[in-house]
Amino acid sequence: MTWKKTSEDISATTWYPTKNYIKNSRLKAFIDRHHLLSYEDLLQKSTTNLEWFWTAIFKELDIQFYEPYKRIIDTSKGPAWPRWCVGGSLNIVHNCLDKWIDTTTKSKVAVQWEGEDGATIP
Repeated sequence: MTWKKTSEDISATTWYPTKNYIKNSRLKAFIDRHHLLSYEDLLQKSTTNLEWFWTAIFKELDIQFYEPYKRIIDTSKGPAWPRWCVGGSLNIVHNCLDKWIDTTTKSKVAVQWEGEDGATIP
């Protein structure tokens, strides 16, 4: 048995942000901060200049490395086996939780489960 999506199915399950939502989004602020003209420009630059993109993302998200990486990516073993942040060292718990201890963010929920029915557990 096969099921084929119709345009009705797609439009009923697709969300499109409003102009106001886009204008106030962190993504739009990121695009503007980096003097890009559009989301499409960001997509193009993010795939053609990995070093720029990931350095900008790490800065944007305040990802802190204990030991800075020497190369953002090493694909010498082929694209199926990339090594990211070569030579770098970080602690994911520090970046996700610990660095927020002495800030107003410390009392916000860090992880929240949401079920298919919309029920949540912080």
